[in-house]
Amino acid sequence: MTAALQKSKTMLAAIDGGASKTILRLVTPDGVVLGEGRSGPANVATDPEQACASIEAALHDALIAAQLQRGDIGRDALRVYAGAGVAGAEIAGRASAIRDAFPDFAAFVTRTDAYTSCLGAHGGKDGAVIAIGTGSVGYAISGDQSHRVGGWGFPQGDEGGGAWIGLQAVRHMLHCYDGRLPKTDLFHRIWAKLDQSEGGDPLSWAIGASASRFATLTPVVISASRDRDQVASKILHDAAHEIANISGTLLKNKPFLHLPLSILGGLAPILLPYLPETTKKLIVAPKGDALDGAISLARKAWVKQEAFFQGP
Repeated sequence: MTAALQKSKTMLAAIDGGASKTILRLVTPDGVVLGEGRSGPANVATDPEQACASIEAALHDALIAAQLQRGDIGRDALRVYAGAGVAGAEIAGRASAIRDAFPDFAAFVTRTDAYTSCLGAHGGKDGAVIAIGTGSVGYAISGDQSHRVGGWGFPQGDEGGGAWIGLQAVRHMLHCYDGRLPKTDLFHRIWAKLDQSEGGDPLSWAIGASASRFATLTPVVISASRDRDQVASKILHDAAHEIANISGTLLKNKPFLHLPLSILGGLAPILLPYLPETTKKLIVAPKGDALDGAISLARKAWVKQEAFFQGP
């Protein structure tokens, strides 16, 4: 244990638990990074046990990096205040399931990963984000109020995300195959991509395909658009229209009017040029990420408890 930890006996844990991976970072109260660990998915809506196991595994690696042991954590030994952004935490009772799995922590505050992404993007201040990756979701924070738009999963939601883009490309390919549309460059590229995939049958590839598999077709659409395929360009324009719709819905009512907006995720720079000017003028560069937002949650929990113990 470092001299600083021996003196303060306090550590903050920031957790970013998503549908594909979990990252846990340990820091001192003044922000010095002690260690970081990574593990598998943490979607508390679909698999609470796996989510807790992934957080525990990431904690194990972070403690090793920090030259600490799991047994060092305890309310009377090393006090750990955790802030977590976890996929699916909006489902009733799921956030408490994670908190209950770590009874030796001094505090464990859990919010959705969209919440911590928004908190981190705006440095802990009010603001809004739209995350565009495999899926899409909009989230806004104003004071103690928050508002979510989208993020309902694929194929029923997540419009404008990578899986949605891939689905439009497959639909176009099938329509061309039927003869309902003339065959385009995008048709040939998607057909070739699916022909080389496992199974090798473009016509049945989509049956049972996951959102992540559909999202693998997005680079093909982007490449075809850059080579001036009109259908590919229209798909990207339509995706940007969906993102603009999320933005407009997210920020149309008080107290979320006029909040700064950050666009996050791997598809953000791809779709940004296609967004209408009315949306672009709201966009600001993010100041941080979901881990930064999780650290803010942990720090607030620490400050609150310290104030309680110190009294008026």
